Amino acid sequence: MTGQIGESKINEVRERTDIIELVSQYVTLKRSGANHTGLCPFHSEKSPSFSVHAGRQFYHCFGCGVGGDVFSFLMKIEGLAFPDAVRRLAERAGIELEERQLSPQEERRRQQRERLYRVNELAADYFHQTLMEQPVGEVGRQYLKQRGYGRKAAGEYRLGYALEEWEALGRTLQQQGANVEDARTLGLIRPREQGGGDYDLFRGRLMFPIYDLSGRVVAFGGRVLGDGKPKYINSPESPIYHKGRVLFGLYQARQAMRQSGEVILVEGYFDQLALYRAGFPQVVATCGTALTGEHARLLKRYVQRVLLLFDQDAAGRQATFKAMVALQEEGVPAQVIELPSGEDPDSFVQSQGAEAFKLRLQQARPVMDLFMEDVLAGADGGIEQKVQAAKVVIERVAGLTNSMEQDLYLKDLARRSGIDLELLKQTLAETLQQPVQQPDDYRGTPPEPFFPQPDFPGPPVAPLKPGWSRPEEMVLCLLLHNEDARQQISAAGLQDYFFTPAAFKVAELLLRETAAPETFKDLIVAKLDPDLSGLVIPLMHKDPEQFAGEVEALLRGCKASLQRELKKKQREETLNKIRQAEQAGHLGPEDLVGQFKNLK
Repeated sequence: MTGQIGESKINEVRERTDIIELVSQYVTLKRSGANHTGLCPFHSEKSPSFSVHAGRQFYHCFGCGVGGDVFSFLMKIEGLAFPDAVRRLAERAGIELEERQLSPQEERRRQQRERLYRVNELAADYFHQTLMEQPVGEVGRQYLKQRGYGRKAAGEYRLGYALEEWEALGRTLQQQGANVEDARTLGLIRPREQGGGDYDLFRGRLMFPIYDLSGRVVAFGGRVLGDGKPKYINSPESPIYHKGRVLFGLYQARQAMRQSGEVILVEGYFDQLALYRAGFPQVVATCGTALTGEHARLLKRYVQRVLLLFDQDAAGRQATFKAMVALQEEGVPAQVIELPSGEDPDSFVQSQGAEAFKLRLQQARPVMDLFMEDVLAGADGGIEQKVQAAKVVIERVAGLTNSMEQDLYLKDLARRSGIDLELLKQTLAETLQQPVQQPDDYRGTPPEPFFPQPDFPGPPVAPLKPGWSRPEEMVLCLLLHNEDARQQISAAGLQDYFFTPAAFKVAELLLRETAAPETFKDLIVAKLDPDLSGLVIPLMHKDPEQFAGEVEALLRGCKASLQRELKKKQREETLNKIRQAEQAGHLGPEDLVGQFKNLK
């Protein structure tokens, strides 16, 4: 298919798909009155709480709260984007989809992506066949055997071997009819600096194919077999691969992650393989990069907590704390699994066994505990260092969305540092008033201060320079890239989703315009002032598949985030007024007590 699917066809697919029949392919269902029940496939449970209603063609889990129609079920169970779920069910129902004709630019981009996927498939087949069948792959087979892996693991992960030759892969791809420029775009081959053809990027390495959520090979990681450097080489970014959005093993682990509600995040490919083989299938690895905000948002779709398991050295600690920040930004609880010094998951499981690792997993502790311990341990040089360390901890505590968590960590910080709790609370309040510092991978605009008025009737009128919060940016992206979201937001009204004037203005325009899809975005930019269009253009170039999930859940999450932000700002404003009144002598002790009670 080469275009966008019409609403009438989507409805036809929905009507022609029996949700009982679909769900039964993944869940053992038993009739219970008008419903069918079974064990939820999205979280671990012993008593059935997953219900499917044949008449309403709807599913709901009373345990974890998920629910939806045939499309949302297939999207969640298979990790598909909405268009892919529609196409899968249409093919299943024998419905031919009529899709909107793509613009020439969109069609060229689609064709390029399909070619790139094909080239990666050819490369994966070549690497795998070399490892599994060719005599020259014996060195790779022996290396795997030494690490404790056989043909079964190599087959499950489609591992491969890149020959210690300069042109073996490039020559094979040409023989298979692959486009040389596509292979260069993927980074599989590179042109020689002095001319004279191309050379293979991966040579003499064990090859790990990296899959997207649809099971397509998007990149490779290659590990040297000896002591050469660098130990690992990863594919460069390409039109089909962005390392900040992809996690190694997620395609294989996503079902186990849903059922357990957790994921173990490791750094290395062999660490992921070792834990998967040892009976911990809910494990993924970063692809040679720090955990990003997009990684955190991706994991949030599948799990309720993340267990961090990085190297035990200083670099591993830093990676752990960077991951903590990214996860904290998305409101995902994170804990740390600690291993003995010098051990990694692979070596620990091989030497100590799965039961010993299970015990370590059960002993995981909140990452904030480790962060506080690490920061304060480096502040043994005097009072000034201890004060600075406490401020660093408070900055991270300020990022927590749960006020009870904040209170408990402040009490722990007071106990560890010896600093008065009330002083720490005051410092936290001052920190919360400061502008939000976005992580490195954030490309939006930090939210502007907003002082809500009673009985808020509509968009605020106070003159603010362009800017919006992260939840508002998410809703704007949904308006730009998801027609279902446009309809739901239009029906609900903008006042539930926007507080800043700039975001409200853009959202009004997005809902008002009904131009054809190919001219819609150009028209929006033309009607906005330069400052606003400069903020909107980056949102237009985001991958639409990021916003093709369950619309109701996405909007509900954005709305909840905005309400939390609004309550926090109201609390800060009231707290400031109390301080100002106290300093001016307008409030006595009894008045202060009453005011503080009103803040709760």
